[in-house]
Amino acid sequence: MNRFRRPCAPSRRDTDGVQLETLNENGTSKDQADTGIPEKTRVHETIQPVDLEHGHMQELEVDMGHVLEDRKIEDVESDTSPYPEVRAVVPETDDPDMPVNTLRMWVLGTIWTLIGAGVNEFFSLRYPAVHIVSIVAELLVFPMGVALAHILPICSIELPYFGTWRVNPDHHFNIKEHVVIVIMANVTIGFAGGADATGIIQAAIKFYGFELPAGFSILVTMCCQVLGFGVAGLCHQWLVEPASIIWPGVLGNCTLLNTLHSRANAIANGWRITRLKFFMIVLGGAFFWYWLPGGLFVALSYFTWICWIAPKNIVVNQLFGFQTGLGFSPITFDWSQIAYNTNPLLSPSWAALNVFAGFAFFFWIVVPGLYYTNTWFTAYLPMMTADVYDRTGAAYDVSKVLSDTRTIDATKYAEYSPPYLSATFAFVYGLSFAAITSVITHVYLWHGKDIWDAVRGRQPLDIHGRLMRAYKKVPWWWYVTTLVIFTALSIVLAEIYHTQLPVYGVFLALVIPAVYMANGENAHGAVQGITNVDANQLNVLSEFIGGYLFAGKPLANMIFKILSEDVVSQGIFFAQDQKLGHYFKVAPRTVFFAQGFAVLLGSLTQAGVTIWMLGNIENVCSLDQADNFTCPNGRTVYSSSVIWGLIGPARLYSVGKIYSGLLHFFWIGAISPIITWAAWKYTGREFFRNINWPLIYVGTYNVPPALKSRKGDLFCYL
Repeated sequence: MNRFRRPCAPSRRDTDGVQLETLNENGTSKDQADTGIPEKTRVHETIQPVDLEHGHMQELEVDMGHVLEDRKIEDVESDTSPYPEVRAVVPETDDPDMPVNTLRMWVLGTIWTLIGAGVNEFFSLRYPAVHIVSIVAELLVFPMGVALAHILPICSIELPYFGTWRVNPDHHFNIKEHVVIVIMANVTIGFAGGADATGIIQAAIKFYGFELPAGFSILVTMCCQVLGFGVAGLCHQWLVEPASIIWPGVLGNCTLLNTLHSRANAIANGWRITRLKFFMIVLGGAFFWYWLPGGLFVALSYFTWICWIAPKNIVVNQLFGFQTGLGFSPITFDWSQIAYNTNPLLSPSWAALNVFAGFAFFFWIVVPGLYYTNTWFTAYLPMMTADVYDRTGAAYDVSKVLSDTRTIDATKYAEYSPPYLSATFAFVYGLSFAAITSVITHVYLWHGKDIWDAVRGRQPLDIHGRLMRAYKKVPWWWYVTTLVIFTALSIVLAEIYHTQLPVYGVFLALVIPAVYMANGENAHGAVQGITNVDANQLNVLSEFIGGYLFAGKPLANMIFKILSEDVVSQGIFFAQDQKLGHYFKVAPRTVFFAQGFAVLLGSLTQAGVTIWMLGNIENVCSLDQADNFTCPNGRTVYSSSVIWGLIGPARLYSVGKIYSGLLHFFWIGAISPIITWAAWKYTGREFFRNINWPLIYVGTYNVPPALKSRKGDLFCYL
């Protein structure tokens, strides 16, 4: 008998594995070699939820001190997780025989992949957007899974070459099936609500007026996301297995999963209400509250009460306004505004404080200084906007500089105008330059040893990593094959649709993140895996390089950028979902097929929804669109492509040009972590070690348009 197999009879408890037959569909072997797992976990025990009172999310910043210091807690392999937050919500036992690869799992995973991709892509064209987050899918999947488990007959079928497949192994919807469904749904809903690549479709069709066939939209969306999936698999050893990369963003999922699949009712400060009942009360309250800022009293969303007092005062509106001002009044009663980028409650308080400090200093002190001194002629423009303007202060009309071949006409450009940016939009690029270099320096100084140990396979494992030894790993060549296939499709995309991106441009677009991965993506993944803050600014670096190589070719620049940037950004989000599977001991091969299928299906859905919306919604992507479908992401992509692709950095950022001073942020970002690290070494004060420059520089991430979401970091800290 498998040493992990639970010897007792099946139970109706939600966390018990029901034993029917061993089919090894989870990738386990009949005869397990010694795994090094402690004796107490060799025989499967029921997955018992740990009382939440032993570790709370608000204590995360204290425990992450283990990550920020030269810790000795992991010098030997641990029989548990070194972090109380992980111990509180992640089971430390496993049942390898628990059925996962079932018909009900695939049916529900497919349904929620379609729902998540379609609904979120639809609302991503609206501002403010309404996103279905993974927690919502996780909650609604549960009753559907329980219903299918009771409706479907218990049976298995024989499939040629695939062996026995369980249609419905029992009348029990188990936690591992639930986890895989959440992973599939989150493939398309975990990344900012919509696919990055659809921003290209919006910018090209609605802002440039290019005619692009549906095949282009499908291929560009699919290639960008699947390439990120391939990279995530190759980085599994560095971004998923280490215990120190806890991924705070998935701990909320773990908590809800344990709540739904557990009958335990721990006493918390004298309360006897069940966790499920408490959750349902909060959920109901949140549902009814949303209708106030969402429809009945929308002023609660843009709560600019100071502007109501002085509606005609220009300075007051510039400083306190939310639409084109700096939002000095950090008040909103709309959760969709607070969580526009990500849920701030899942970030450690010290990380949120770094982010908000960067935002407050740069946007509330530096930007007003730039604006009121008319630096870069910003005083003639709105203070905060992602739009691009000409020398008259009107919106930049690209038709006046475009040739018939979709490239810039130098004569027309000289006769018309260079582009001008708002104070916030211009300065954000400088901060992005600093973030690119600071993240590499920071992680090298503080976490370099951990990453190097993981690369060499010497990273000590916690209990979760040791339990995962029971499952077969995904062969590296599976991911390499995926990368090769979709690199070839990317070349087909560039050639047959006349994008003006040469074949060498496709390879270079992928080489940049490959080189950066060896030196920086592990850094970005480590930062996000520890802080739940996205510090990836490779999109700006790829635009910068592509702008010099393909100047005057906006479509080529947009594709070059998205191929480079999505490999890293999508890869990080795929790695986050793989960590969820790691926590609940789901076989890596099952996760591979689930994510691979979901990313293909989700990409088709996202491209289809975008194409339909651009062709059927009246006045879509216009600022005065009746239902606020203003295409905020597409508008930002368009503005960036005008700067980096159509006009090119040579005309704006080279020595002597208007924005050349921003290039100094490259070296400023590189040395700033060195200064605080040296100060910590010299003084030993904890203040210096808690300064995280990558988080400070990305405090302005996605601003504009996401001004209100930065208030969420203050909300989290308070």
